[in-house]
Order: sequence, then C-alpha cells, then structure tokens
Amino acid sequence: MHSIGSRVDSLLEPMIASSHPAVAVLPMKSSPPTTNSAGSVGQWRLLPGAVLTALLLCACASVPNQEMSDARQAVFSARGADASAYAPRSMESAEQLLDDAEQSLKQGRYDAARDDALEARQAAMKARQVAVAIAEARAAVEDAKARGGAWASAEGLVTEAQAAGRQGDESRAWELALEAKRLLE
Repeated sequence: MHSIGSRVDSLLEPMIASSHPAVAVLPMKSSPPTTNSAGSVGQWRLLPGAVLTALLLCACASVPNQEMSDARQAVFSARGADASAYAPRSMESAEQLLDDAEQSLKQGRYDAARDDALEARQAAMKARQVAVAIAEARAAVEDAKARGGAWASAEGLVTEAQAAGRQGDESRAWELALEAKRLLE
C-alpha cells in the first residue's frame, strides 16, 4: 500500500502546488493512507476529481483575451475593407457588440464579454465579406471598361449589390457582387 500512496503523492503534488492563484495549495500528507483508516482513503480518491473541478471552474471564469483580440482584429479588418459603406448594419452591429464586450470586460463579466466578442467577430467578418465582394466586383467592372469589354449589366448588378448592402440585406448584396464578377470572367 505504501507504494500506491507514494505514487499518488508524486502525481498530485504538481497539480496541487500549482502557481495559479485560484487553485488552493493543500498540504500533502507525508505518509500514505493506511488501510485501517477507510475514510482517509476515500478522501484521497476524491482529490483528483476535486482538483480537476477547480481547474475547470478557473478556466470558465477566465478573461476572454483571445476572443477580445479576435473581435478587435475582425472589426479593424472590416473597417479597412470599408464595410461601413457596403454593409453598414453588420458593421454597426459588430462595433456595438465590441463596445458591449469591452464594458463587460471592465465590469468583470467575462462570460458576457466572451459572448459579445464572439458575436462581434462574426458580424465584422460578415460585413467584411460583403465589402470585399462588392469592391472586387466594382474593380472587375472598371477593368472591363478599360479593356472595352461588356460591363454594363455587371455594373448594374454591382449597383444593386451596394443598395442591398446599405439596406441590410448582406446575403443578397454578396450574391449580386459574385454574379457581377462571374459575368465579367
């Protein structure tokens, strides 16, 4: 029995002596549990589960640094693609959600901050996708004009795409922009 207790001590000691501030450092018994104290053996069996539960709780309540960073980068990228002009509703939503996430973060409401940051990232990515599609279609029309190719119907589709994006119908805007590009290929 002594060898099992020593093995448990050696396995659990790094987890219990963690430097993470939310994990309590529990004193380790210097002697292994004995067979005549059935209660202490049962407690030792529960210890790995308790440590794992504590670690999971700490992970759930952690600061959503990565999610916030991803959301900020997505909003920045959408701004760079001029998404405010082509998909203003999604862009406004992304910026508002990012602001909400920042406020939740300041208040220590990490779960709310994480949720808002994830939604902000999605909205910004959608806005950027529409903006890029319309910009590429517009560039293809300009290129076709310069080469003397047929461009009038594609330009009409790009104009419709821009109008759909401004009205908040980003899916339709994206489809129209792709159709305009296909016409010019």
